[in-house]
Amino acid sequence: MNKLLLPTVPNQLLSSIEDEDKFGEMRLRENVALGFVENAAFDSSLATYDENYQTSQVHSKLFQAHMKDVLAILKAEFAQHSVLVEVGCGKGDFVELVQADTYFSASGYDFSYEGNNPRIQKRFLTPEDRIPADVVVLRHVLEHIKAPHEFLTMLRDIFGQAAVYIEVPSYDWMLDNQAFFDVTYEHVNYFSEKSLLALFDHHVLKSGRCFNGQYQYAIADLASLSAQFASLYESSVWKDLDFEQLFPSHAEKIASIETRLAPTSKLYIWGAATKGCMFLMHCMNQGKLIPQVGFAIDVNPLKCGKFLPGSHVQIQSKEAFFAAAKPGDLLLISNPNYQAEIVQEIHARNIVGVDVMCL
Repeated sequence: MNKLLLPTVPNQLLSSIEDEDKFGEMRLRENVALGFVENAAFDSSLATYDENYQTSQVHSKLFQAHMKDVLAILKAEFAQHSVLVEVGCGKGDFVELVQADTYFSASGYDFSYEGNNPRIQKRFLTPEDRIPADVVVLRHVLEHIKAPHEFLTMLRDIFGQAAVYIEVPSYDWMLDNQAFFDVTYEHVNYFSEKSLLALFDHHVLKSGRCFNGQYQYAIADLASLSAQFASLYESSVWKDLDFEQLFPSHAEKIASIETRLAPTSKLYIWGAATKGCMFLMHCMNQGKLIPQVGFAIDVNPLKCGKFLPGSHVQIQSKEAFFAAAKPGDLLLISNPNYQAEIVQEIHARNIVGVDVMCL
């Protein structure tokens, strides 16, 4: 099994092509009893988050609709005027959506926050915090934190009898769709449905899939955290996983894209986040496609002009793509959820002759 090194934080963009990369080793293992997968080689000191960490997807109408769906799920479960606290709220997009809705009293915490909302504090929580809340929201936080049950135990001490909404990527979806580009160093944890529910001994108020099945969620009381999860996590019921065996078709996928692209044509990647960054990294590892990449595209203006770690491919705006695209070029959409939205824009701009496909 070859050693797999990946950029430690794909959304921590480079300001210059000469910036130094940080790489970390992926060594996946599975806790058989829990159906829980983690990177055994994870080093949290390599995965740092600050204001340069850009994960906001609020510029997409589709993702705005997803956040509204999450809010609707929460409103159906909790009474009006309940106190909602989002831990790891990023740039504050969801907190501000909730505030504008006025159903909940909302606030948030995140060290990477950049705005001036007085209800969002730019810091991490500590074990000494004691914060009143009815529901704690963890949207795409728990996959970043080693030993997630220990973090949830800290939240139980901080928030007392609050409920928690957890949303994480679906490991089951990754395997079913052979989404090798969703395996990333900053995600130390990979939750199957079984392992997510096992955090609460399956005593959850509500659970399901969202975002076209790519994400999963569970709502439970922090007081019902599982002691058995901790016991099994500390046990020896682990087995090593081989990336090549988990995703046997990933090399074939890259090769198929290469054959679809004419030698004189350019490849553009729409989506300069984890999926796009990791796909390009695997292309580099196989010595394929990189010389033909024009640039990556992202609708977040704070990403444009910067460079993806690992591949050092520059990120540009969709307007730059519309100006540069020529017949015979290939546009690769990194997340199929956005295909309809992107194709609609291409047609509206009368871009013709460009081949479009999804990862």
